[in-house]
Amino acid sequence: MEIPQEVLDRVRGLPDTRPLYYEDAYKKSFDAKILEVVEVGDKLYVVLDETCFFPEGGGQAGDIGRLSSSSGELDVIDTQSADGVIVHICKLISGSVVKGEKVHGEIDWDVRYARMRQHTASHILFSALRHVLGVERLVYMGVGIGDEFSRIDINYGKPITPEQLEKAESISNRICLENRKVKTWFTTREEAERLYGSKLGVTEVTPTGVVRVVEVDGWDVALCCGTHVSSTSEVGLIKIIERYRLQKGVERVEFTAGVPAYRRFEDAVRSMSSISRLLQVPVSEVEGRVKKLLEERRTLKERLEKILGELAELKAERMLLDAESIGEFRLVIREFRDLSPKEIRRMATYITSREPRAVVVLGSVYEGKPYLVCAAGERAVKVGINTAALAGGAAEIIKGRGGGAPKIAQAGGIDAKKLGEALNYCKGEVLRILRA
Repeated sequence: MEIPQEVLDRVRGLPDTRPLYYEDAYKKSFDAKILEVVEVGDKLYVVLDETCFFPEGGGQAGDIGRLSSSSGELDVIDTQSADGVIVHICKLISGSVVKGEKVHGEIDWDVRYARMRQHTASHILFSALRHVLGVERLVYMGVGIGDEFSRIDINYGKPITPEQLEKAESISNRICLENRKVKTWFTTREEAERLYGSKLGVTEVTPTGVVRVVEVDGWDVALCCGTHVSSTSEVGLIKIIERYRLQKGVERVEFTAGVPAYRRFEDAVRSMSSISRLLQVPVSEVEGRVKKLLEERRTLKERLEKILGELAELKAERMLLDAESIGEFRLVIREFRDLSPKEIRRMATYITSREPRAVVVLGSVYEGKPYLVCAAGERAVKVGINTAALAGGAAEIIKGRGGGAPKIAQAGGIDAKKLGEALNYCKGEVLRILRA
């Protein structure tokens, strides 16, 4: 949430806010003095002399919570930084607050702690990916820390494979179980780069412009402004959700950690148990049973396709027998219900392959939408029948699009009530050409 320019103008020149969240990331409440209050629209922008509220930075959203004084109460909906001055973006709940008075602040600890877990998890997973991918100079191209799930974008030229993701996830959770310390301290960028060099996956400064080292003992080190847990065991679980190519040379990995990760595992176990009961096999045999069912389904689908093909040919033979004779030519016009475009195309193709003097126009309403297939045999095409033109004209009637080649074309639309009219249009055009 951006800070309006008029607020920036008012807070410029104020002393830097003391960031209590760096002194103790677990501090949930505090008392402070209001240095400035600016009202813009329905929001109040409040600056304190010190705060536990973390301002947006390093991909981590600003804290939310409450501020209260003897005269009023505020709902903090976001926290931002303006060159070292931390601005609490608030909605007034009751009363009023004024510059100079004391306030008591309480951050939304559930939200903050979830983000601390997610942020530390991002560092653990980053180094796990660096290890698995074998890229020493792996760097963050972007990061987003959320309450439920997060993401890291990394410089990698190839798609990360499922096997690599699985290995990185396994390593990450091992690091969590090892209860490694997470240490933070302030230094200069030059000193950090001298000490760690290429090991620094990210080299960002804090919202207040200070360089802060975050080190997962013996595993990961970075310059990071976010809030973190004090040991890897607090992260709990890490679960990779998915990966995809963000752009050339950049892979995005989405993941979750802590309680949301536990819920995903819980849901997966519940689903697997349910599937196990439905298939009437132990959980350990579910995969094999599903593979067998898929193979059976494939076989049945092939058999069904064969039967439907034979049935379509029988229908086509019957339609050819009942076709209207126009001189030497045979005209087949039919409307169906619930036959797919593939099925009517199969019948139309079969008829024209059997009879080069045939012209076929078949329509069907399938899943609520009108479809139409036009086909013409070799002899019919030679005398001027162009099925692409027929389909194009029919498409306008059913409010859709059509196209194809002179021998076969199709159209689809949205106005099923006009399918009969479209078929009549095609019949009229065919009769006009054949009787010319």
